[in-house]
This record gives sequence, structure tokens and C-alpha cells, in this order.
Amino acid sequence: MTAPPPWVDDLFPFPTPPGLARLVDIAWADAFTDEDEYDEALLATHYDFMFDLEAAPGAPDGWEYAYPGPSLTKGVRQDHVPMFATPELVQFGHLGNGTCVGWVVPAPELRGTDHPVALFGQEPGARIIGADTRAGLEWMLSLGLRKKNLRDDDRALIARLATELDLHPTPEHGITPDGFDTIVPLELTVPAGWRHEPDVNGAGVGVLAPAGAFTDRGHMYAGGCLDEILAHTDRLLDTGYPATALLELTDAFHDDHDRFTHLHPLWARAYHDLDRPQLATRLETMLPMYAPLQH
Repeated sequence: MTAPPPWVDDLFPFPTPPGLARLVDIAWADAFTDEDEYDEALLATHYDFMFDLEAAPGAPDGWEYAYPGPSLTKGVRQDHVPMFATPELVQFGHLGNGTCVGWVVPAPELRGTDHPVALFGQEPGARIIGADTRAGLEWMLSLGLRKKNLRDDDRALIARLATELDLHPTPEHGITPDGFDTIVPLELTVPAGWRHEPDVNGAGVGVLAPAGAFTDRGHMYAGGCLDEILAHTDRLLDTGYPATALLELTDAFHDDHDRFTHLHPLWARAYHDLDRPQLATRLETMLPMYAPLQH
């Protein structure tokens, strides 16, 4: 039997950027030996140099029989928002230590074909590692080349993926001459008539939205008691400023994660007012994690 057909993605609430889709295509082609037996070598855990896919993609048409069970036939979708992250951070892989790899998607309604890549989930904040998926994958392969005692077969796999994805990882990639990580700024494409406002404490990705969804005044979140925050954001939503309300809510969340269940109703309303139902749906998946923290 020949290699499986190109992947039709079923993992994310938006089209998968071509860089990751190509990686999954390679993994599927690698998953079948000459004897047509399933071998998950490339889809298996490779925390030592890359990541595990966050969810298993469904089998291509005509190849369902070759997978060992119904979970892989239909795909395993367990979309969730990691601890400390917000719905704008959409994971596609994880490192096995609580850290996720994923995209920064602040405005899914723009239907972008690619997005900046970040590490997040183990602690508050997102660390940008690439301006797009290819840059993020190159960073991950480069990280692997810096690992001590990297196995020869994994080193060979890094080389193979670099060739097939047309990437150029090096042990020095992403490292300054004095040994510190290079800081990659978050650069978003801002359409005409839109604004991107960063959050106050730097723990999130800010808000990207039409300029009219922000108040004319700059963002001035200064904390305060929960009741004051809720009353203020409620007024912002009632007066037609959901982008500024979203900034206030995410700043309040990063200031104290225990507030989540109280912030949730207005947060979901802000997403719907900005025409972001995908992010509102992801917000719902956060409730079970934070419900036990409610004061």
C-alpha cells in the first residue's frame, strides 16, 4: 500500500498552519512500514528533542483499518487551556513537564494562515519562540541539538525532519553569545483600523481588536477589589467597549487566578461581543480547573 493521502486536519478550531500539517504528513507516512503495519515511531514521545502532539489526528480515509484502535481512527481531541494560560494560546504539543507549545491566536475571526509560536502553561506568561510555525519548529529542533547525551537515532531524526521541512536548526539558534535565550518579540499583524494593546503586567498577549472596541483612553488597569473590577468591566461592555473590558478581565486573571469563576461570565460576554465564539468555547474548558479555587 502507498503512503497515506495528505492530512485533512481535525485538530484545531481553525485551519492548521502548513508547517505543522507538513509535520503530521511526514509522521503518517513514517507510521506505515513496507508490511503495511502501523508503527508510531515518529508520533511517539520525543520530549528529549521536540514535543508530543497535543491530540492525535484522525486517520486518513482508507487507512482506518491500520490503526490499532478507535481512538486513533477517529482522532483524540482533548482541547484544553493549560493552567495559567488564556484561550488566545492554542496548544499543538507538550513537552511532558507541564509546558505546552502552541500558537498565539488573539483574533481567530481574521482567519490567519499562520501564527506566532510560544511556550506556555507551566507558569504565568507566554514565551515567544518563533514568528510563525516554521520558526517555532526550527527553534524546537535547535533545542534538541543542545541536549546533552542526545541519542544517535534522535539526532538522525532531527536531521531528517530538518531536511524534509527545509529548516536549518543549529545548537546556537536562539542563544545569545553570553549564553542567554534570545528574546523574540510578539509581532502581530494589525489590520487597518485595528489596535493591539498589551496587557499591563506582561503575563498575557494583550488584545487585538477593532479600534472602536477600545476606549479612547489608554489601558490603565490598577487592580482593585473584585467587585470594582466586575462593575467596571460590566460598564465597559454595556457602553460598547469589549476590547478594553477584555484587557481588564485578563489583567485581573493574571493578577489572581483564583478569580476565574467570578470573571468568567463577563469574559465570555466580551468574546461574544468581539465575535470570537471559538475563544468563548475554549474559556468553558477552563472552568473545571479553576472551580476548586473559588473563594
